[in-house]
Amino acid sequence: MKWYAADLTHMKKIKTCALLFTFFWSALLTVNSQAADMGEGSLSTQVSLNQVNQIAVAAASQIASKIDPSQYAGAQACQGCHQSEYDQWQQSDHFKAMQTASKDTVLGDFGDIEVRFHDIATRFFIENGEYKITTTNKQNKVETFDVPYTFGFYPLQQYLIDVGEGKLQAFNIAWDSRSEEEGGQRWYHLQPIEKITPEHPFFWQRHFQNWNSRCADCHTTDLKRNFEPKTNAFDTQFSEVNVACESCHGPAGQHIKLAKSDSLSKDHSGFSQLLPAVKNFAFSPNNPIAHADGKPNNSEVNVCARCHSLRTPLSHPFSVNKENDKDTHGKNAIIHSANQPQQSFVDDNRLEWIRAPFYHANGSINEEVFVAGSFMQSKMQHAGVTCSNCHNAHTGKVKIQGNGLCLQCHQAETFNSPEHHHHTPQTEGAMCVNCHMPEKTYMGVDDRRDHSFLIPDLSFDNAASEPQSCLACHDKDDKHWRETSHKLWGSNSKVNEWKVAREHVQNLAPQGLSEAITYIQNPEYSYLRRASLLADLSQYRSQEGVNIALENLESDNALLRRAAVESLNILGPQARWQVLSQKLDEPSKAVRFEMARTLVESVGQLSRSDKAKLMPLLNEYRDMLAMNADSPITQLALGHLASNLGDLAGAEQAYLTAYRIEPSYIPVLIQVSEFYRQQGQDAKGARYLQEALQIEPNNAQANHALGLFKIRQKQYGQALANLKISAHSDEALPSFAYVYSVALDHQGQTAVAIKELEQAHQRWPADTDVLSALVSYLNKTGQTDKAQQYQSMLRALQP
Repeated sequence: MKWYAADLTHMKKIKTCALLFTFFWSALLTVNSQAADMGEGSLSTQVSLNQVNQIAVAAASQIASKIDPSQYAGAQACQGCHQSEYDQWQQSDHFKAMQTASKDTVLGDFGDIEVRFHDIATRFFIENGEYKITTTNKQNKVETFDVPYTFGFYPLQQYLIDVGEGKLQAFNIAWDSRSEEEGGQRWYHLQPIEKITPEHPFFWQRHFQNWNSRCADCHTTDLKRNFEPKTNAFDTQFSEVNVACESCHGPAGQHIKLAKSDSLSKDHSGFSQLLPAVKNFAFSPNNPIAHADGKPNNSEVNVCARCHSLRTPLSHPFSVNKENDKDTHGKNAIIHSANQPQQSFVDDNRLEWIRAPFYHANGSINEEVFVAGSFMQSKMQHAGVTCSNCHNAHTGKVKIQGNGLCLQCHQAETFNSPEHHHHTPQTEGAMCVNCHMPEKTYMGVDDRRDHSFLIPDLSFDNAASEPQSCLACHDKDDKHWRETSHKLWGSNSKVNEWKVAREHVQNLAPQGLSEAITYIQNPEYSYLRRASLLADLSQYRSQEGVNIALENLESDNALLRRAAVESLNILGPQARWQVLSQKLDEPSKAVRFEMARTLVESVGQLSRSDKAKLMPLLNEYRDMLAMNADSPITQLALGHLASNLGDLAGAEQAYLTAYRIEPSYIPVLIQVSEFYRQQGQDAKGARYLQEALQIEPNNAQANHALGLFKIRQKQYGQALANLKISAHSDEALPSFAYVYSVALDHQGQTAVAIKELEQAHQRWPADTDVLSALVSYLNKTGQTDKAQQYQSMLRALQP
């Protein structure tokens, strides 16, 4: 699923966000198809799946007739030779990912029903056979909208609203399609707690609910978004309305041509992307776990991960020659495109790292990250397990219900016994998935299982902040149960090296640096986890961190190389160029993207000849950004690039385009303000900061920036109020506390500054700026003994 990870950093409640609706529902659920027969005002009994299927097939057929047969051919063209797979696909959530709204596909009650959420009344009804919604628009006026498409199926169904300018919006009042016994058959709001007003970024008509930009890639086949930045409008096109055969296999036109001429062969299928047969797993003597026959192949994961992940795409699947997907990197134009069987998903996408707020410290899912980032942490993936070892590729459902699925590779005598799981056989506690794949509920009703296959943590130290498998059934305060469980499992569970290092690095604990380096250097651990730690080491500003980054710059793994480039941000612009200029022939697109992003600020300090060497990389970076030009965060990056290239008019245009796309997005408001500050228009920039604080009064970055503006205006008392909010925020950075303390000292409040710095040191113990300021102010106030203690800590961090 296409998300822009940087878009989400400031959001506290992403888990309830309605802009995405995953089409691959938990395969462990039994799907009971229910549909609404919308004669005026009545809710029908169950409708057969065949009726649901017929309407979507008719729509797909109508669209497929317009397809150039030399490219995308349409699902019906596959049916003649692949009837069994076609029939299975018709039962899948992929088939029902998006459908034309009709009496056979709409599950919600549109029988002139009115509901009220967040003081906004919404009416669902049918008029002349067309589905309608009357609700409040972003101008705070009541308006009636058409509903052309359903979105998803089970356990909830959303509806896409046509708002003009080619835009479809995912409405954030959804239909709970579970049974009444399960609490379903009702309208509910996807953000039930936080008050969603027309000004809020999550209001249904805002950018983060936009289907074209946020959802369409993974709910249709052969999507072309066709965004026009100047008008903020779309002319989005797709070949099929749902996730059809060619979404995974690629364009079938050449394959069909070869089939008709009887020219197919094992090595010449006509598809641009090959999906090799799934490897067999076999047991060996004295080993209770089966192993794959041959080297692991990630081709299947590469296909599935394009949608089942939190990532930013850097190229279109199956082609590098489409508009806005130019490859200016010369010899890499074909070798590194997404349509090659050896191409890795992590080369053509910026997969989000395993870090907060997206994941818990133990690596389990927290926000809507979907599956790939979770699975790629696992020993299963490392051993060669792939999606279709467990899931039917065409229905999406698991192949075997119950523990039998896991017992394909894990010997029953060892793993399906009370000696292993310590529960009564055939009970919930004896189910493999309940211990190793804990569930989390998203979008109110959608239970999704973690795919990193964790070993349960029996310490319960973080029971309030991360999923605990045991606590799904047991009460952690039950003393008898805790004593019994420790007798059964042992009092000391194995130390989770990943979790310890992740927490320490996240909190800038001094020991985190050495723990992370030890973890990164261990080849037994997953590449994704090692890279996630490496990417964050720059915050330590240490030579050891630079050394481990330089070492991994030579890695064979693209994730580690990308993380190494990110970690080298600690170096100054000239030093970065000296290191990365030797790597301009980097084969991975994702690593090249990171290199360009890192070197943007170097370009103004380079000689003419060095700038000429860098420009092809920056041109490719611009092209990759342009592919996602409908994202405000992308427009900010384009503005930053233009500004560093001296194109101030182009920079302003990009920043204002970001503002036009989403004027309620806090990072946009802050960056536009900073641009105008740099151009000497401080007062103009401050107005954008005021807008930001009207939307989110306690936002850390906006308060920090406004506090600095007031200092420049010599409004010191007012500045302290803003800087205090930023320093005390849960989203604060160490620099916010440092600046607040410096401002306090400047106003003669050195004692208060010391207190603030001591609190900051407790929060970020390895931050050297905080320690340096503490030493300075303690010496200034005559507390030399205490200053010496902090000076010793500082020397340990900066030997």
